[in-house]
Amino acid sequence: MQKFDSQNTEISLYLTLFERQARAAGIEEEEWVSQLISLLPLDLAQIIIKESEEQMREYTNVKKVLLDRFKMRPETFRTKFTQHQRKQGNLWKDLVFELQNYFDGWIEGLNVTDFKGLKALMIADQLKRRVPNEVKDHFLDEWGELIDPLVLAGKLDQYESVRGHRKVNPVRMAERKPLDRARPNSPRKEHPAKNAEK
Repeated sequence: MQKFDSQNTEISLYLTLFERQARAAGIEEEEWVSQLISLLPLDLAQIIIKESEEQMREYTNVKKVLLDRFKMRPETFRTKFTQHQRKQGNLWKDLVFELQNYFDGWIEGLNVTDFKGLKALMIADQLKRRVPNEVKDHFLDEWGELIDPLVLAGKLDQYESVRGHRKVNPVRMAERKPLDRARPNSPRKEHPAKNAEK
């Protein structure tokens, strides 16, 4: 297998290929980390080596560290799954592989393990597609983790309820009159340099 090149290969696709080839070669999962480290550039290998010895032995932990390093989180996988296009010259089978990889990364990252969870995720995703951007911005910190459609709908309803009850001042800035404040009578201070010239 070729060494990982972050300029030309996406880490999630590379790890999927690595896992498939390791299984095909009959390499035990306990040996995957040592095999993977030999295929990574020095800067990535150093990130893994900095983990505790226990965590460094577990391939799933190493995979998580690498995905985090490249900011491959469930929301990133969702975006790639829904927006990814076939590259010119690639086969449709390549696109299927890439889409499957992004979909797997999305649902595994959110711990969706059954059909009921998948159904909830799909409905929540459809709700999210219909939400205006200014509302999304309000929930930005938790947007990726909102996978239960009823919880999401409750938050959206609550947000709209609060926004609807907010009293908006109908007077616009241009229509406002400046306040006439009585200014206290105070002698004007003259600049000392001007007094010196006189």
